[in-house]
Amino acid sequence: MLLYRTEVRYKLRKKTDLAKKTKIRSDIGGRSFCDFCGKQLSWYENIPMFSWLMLRGRSRCCQKKLPYLYPLLELVMGILFALMSSQILNNNWWSFGLGLIIISFLMFSMVFDWRHMILPDFSTFILIGSGLLWWGVNGKLEISFLLSGIGASLFLLSLHLITKGKGMGMGDVKYVLFMGLFLGGAKTILAFYLAFIGGAVVGILMIVFFRKKKNSRMPFGPFLILATSVSWFWGDKLLLYFYRWF
Repeated sequence: MLLYRTEVRYKLRKKTDLAKKTKIRSDIGGRSFCDFCGKQLSWYENIPMFSWLMLRGRSRCCQKKLPYLYPLLELVMGILFALMSSQILNNNWWSFGLGLIIISFLMFSMVFDWRHMILPDFSTFILIGSGLLWWGVNGKLEISFLLSGIGASLFLLSLHLITKGKGMGMGDVKYVLFMGLFLGGAKTILAFYLAFIGGAVVGILMIVFFRKKKNSRMPFGPFLILATSVSWFWGDKLLLYFYRWF
């Protein structure tokens, strides 16, 4: 529902779309409802993965086919939550809770940017705040992390200015402030490397197999977010590998 309400906020979807089909007067608040007919959903229709499987990929109220994105995203988040449990520092449950918040908003931002080429400011600001709290509760915030965030943001800002906004959006510029602040210097460089390589590979595949034009726009945020996640969980091992071979 956060995705739908953010689409309404950014005027990507009219908040009256479902009001015409349902008796629900406030379609951007309250409990979850069906994307197709607006009927309010029961609690058992909101259980991650199980609801989609139980309903066989269709909405119970109007029998519309549900996107595969729903169970896929829920599965990915479940895996990331499991990985997060291994990242608890000194059994600090505050950091575990913050980690769940960070993962949730990373996934939300990734999906929203892929669909609309927009990284919502509110989710980025929540990530930045959570990143500061993360290092605060773990007592490891150093000036180098702040400098990494500022340096990463200035780097993309320069690309934004050089390309006049066509090569890099301001949403990416704001997001990498969190990335640098959260990962630190070495892992931030690794994340940039992975993001640019991943974006280039996917871009080539889109051109070859999906006949996209070379000048077609593609969001960069999802690659930054995926690279952030990889660097967070496996950055130390990847950096050690690169140090040994390069």
